[in-house]
Amino acid sequence: MAKRKPLNKKELKEIRTILLKAKEEILNNAKGQESFCLDKDELMDPLDEASANIEAQRELRMRNREVFYLKKINKTLERIDHEGYGECEECGLHIGFVRLKARPTAELCIACKEENEMVENSSWKRSKSLGVALNEVR
Repeated sequence: MAKRKPLNKKELKEIRTILLKAKEEILNNAKGQESFCLDKDELMDPLDEASANIEAQRELRMRNREVFYLKKINKTLERIDHEGYGECEECGLHIGFVRLKARPTAELCIACKEENEMVENSSWKRSKSLGVALNEVR
């Protein structure tokens, strides 16, 4: 495999712009959303209440995902500022610009990510970010 070069300043600036845009979008979405507390007086019947509960749960899951991604964005921006960004955390090789442009918060190169996914799939393990696998629950 050919050794990849570290990102240059122009590439880092482009990645930073992508991250800042994603961060701004998440923060704007959070500002624009109203509270999803359920008002019992507005719910006419049990079906309306069930539907509202399902929607509130969906909204909460989406917000949790956004919070998780926002943390990843902030961590990535910090890594850009303090160097070390763009290096695979497993093998130490530089992650390609094309991969980082597509997934700016990537911490693993393609080869290491594919290897990790094969191990996860073969052992029913879930990725660190998603919690424990069903076979690990007792």
